[in-house]
Amino acid sequence: MPVEVTMPQLSDTMSEGTLVKWHKKEGDRVKAGEEIADVETDKATMPMEAFDGGTLALIVAKEGDKVGVGGLIAVIATGSENPAEVKKQFAGRASGGAAPSAPKPEAPKATPAAPPAKTQATAAPSGSPAKPQAAPSSGNYQFDIVVIGGGPAGYAAAIRAGQLKKRVLCIEKENLGGTCLNWGCIPTKALLEDGAFVRRMKTEAATRGVSFDNMKVDFSKIVGRSRGIAEKLSKGIAHLFKKYEVKSEMGTGQLIAPHKVKITGKDGTKEVTARDIIIATGAKATQLPGMPFDGTRIITSREAMTLKQQPKRMAIIGAGAIGCEFADFYNAIGTEVTIIEMMDHLLPIEDEDVSLALERSFSKRGIKVMVKTKTEKLEKNGDAMRVTLSGGSSVDADVVLVAVGVTGNLEGLVGPDSKLEIFKNRVKVDHNYKTNVEGVWAIGDVISMDGQRHADLAHVAHHEAVYLVERICGVSDHEIDYRYIPGCTYTHPQVASMGMTEKKVREQKRDIKVGKFPFSASGRALAAGESEGFVKLIFDKQTGELLGVHMIGENVTELLSELVLARKLEATEAEIIEAMHPHPTMSEAVMEAAGVADGRAIHL
Repeated sequence: MPVEVTMPQLSDTMSEGTLVKWHKKEGDRVKAGEEIADVETDKATMPMEAFDGGTLALIVAKEGDKVGVGGLIAVIATGSENPAEVKKQFAGRASGGAAPSAPKPEAPKATPAAPPAKTQATAAPSGSPAKPQAAPSSGNYQFDIVVIGGGPAGYAAAIRAGQLKKRVLCIEKENLGGTCLNWGCIPTKALLEDGAFVRRMKTEAATRGVSFDNMKVDFSKIVGRSRGIAEKLSKGIAHLFKKYEVKSEMGTGQLIAPHKVKITGKDGTKEVTARDIIIATGAKATQLPGMPFDGTRIITSREAMTLKQQPKRMAIIGAGAIGCEFADFYNAIGTEVTIIEMMDHLLPIEDEDVSLALERSFSKRGIKVMVKTKTEKLEKNGDAMRVTLSGGSSVDADVVLVAVGVTGNLEGLVGPDSKLEIFKNRVKVDHNYKTNVEGVWAIGDVISMDGQRHADLAHVAHHEAVYLVERICGVSDHEIDYRYIPGCTYTHPQVASMGMTEKKVREQKRDIKVGKFPFSASGRALAAGESEGFVKLIFDKQTGELLGVHMIGENVTELLSELVLARKLEATEAEIIEAMHPHPTMSEAVMEAAGVADGRAIHL
């Protein structure tokens, strides 16, 4: 059906606007989000965009006409209707030159600024966010909020702002969903699930009464399934943007001044203004000094999930979550894998008991684990790559995956006159996510907060985004306690943790109780054929406070949420024990581990 284009209210004091210039003429095709005219308000001249696509059937207001806010400017034929018929239908409203001024519509009701009553909460370790205040006037900005980056931080910020009825623009240079959805969290889990399926068919089929001949693995189909899932979810974000009236642009966003962003896309460049700008550009892989990525032999995780052919031999440098997950997948489908880590253990930030258990599991499956080993040099060796290691040893491989960490994605972000402060290749922010530039904030993997290490995790970025937008809009004062961030590694067995390791707690000389329950004593785990691993819980001996959670085993990443909630609600070990867990489930191991800590375990 036809859509009426009316004079927008582009500032709080605007009652009418002047149509300065039309960029389209009657009969032209119009895309949703495309600039169709320039409008002069009481403060500035700004572009006006079409909210619907179709054919510009009728121009009501001519260049130079003054039109009241809400007054008819043009009509777009959006469906199958004939533009000529639409023009005829609305022609009467165009007679006599300028469209009549319409009374200024009643201002929308403000979102209540008072947050709901708070329950008990643990204070953040450093700093204290300021109390939320009602958002300041939009002034003559084109948008209330512009978000640079469409990953877990960026799209969450944009959607939450849209839910709060703000004028929002999200700028993404490649794919909505960012690295996590398209090249990280989601597609890698599809690969890992397929790898686990293949491994279980190879190693467990006979014991489960299943036999087959000539099993084959189609590497390209495994990769294709992973890419298909990522594509489907990316389209889902586009749907949510449309649902909450969030506008998006494909291009590179660059901060050029307070409240101003330049967008460079396939159709050229333009500038937009906003009351608040949120930087959420994420992070990219860190390369080793003197060993640049070439995309074929020396690769990042991105290339590792889209290789054209399965390598026979792979060396992985770095045994954090990314390195261990790819070691798990490629080993499962038959690649000879060597994983190299300069620290003492795999997953060096995890509890030592967990790291050692994963090392034993990997070694048993044929993955060559080399810890306390530094990579000195990468060089071509015929058709392969040679990795020279500390101590004089070396490893040959067809492909070398470098997974030594990430660094802030600042490429093209900082304009020469923006004066944005950068600290160690990341955007410097305070505990409220504010940068040194007026009206500019930053969240997610791109930030350095108060000079401390930031947890580069999708769920951290998501919560930072939601809390920041709510604070900007004056509707809540939620905050994150960064001491208790849940972390998951989706190897087989999986690893899940939260809070302090046992070593860290003991370094603080705290009086603690530790409960550890093995899955080998779990009936449900035995029935599933997944008896490897354990649940380890650390409590303060005097108060029962949950200080640390460390788990390794199948599906422990799904068990972690119970303990995140327990920590949030300040549950003690007694309360975890007394919460009735269904039988038979893997979750009973959580109850039993708390029981071990308190001397009340029944099945151990």
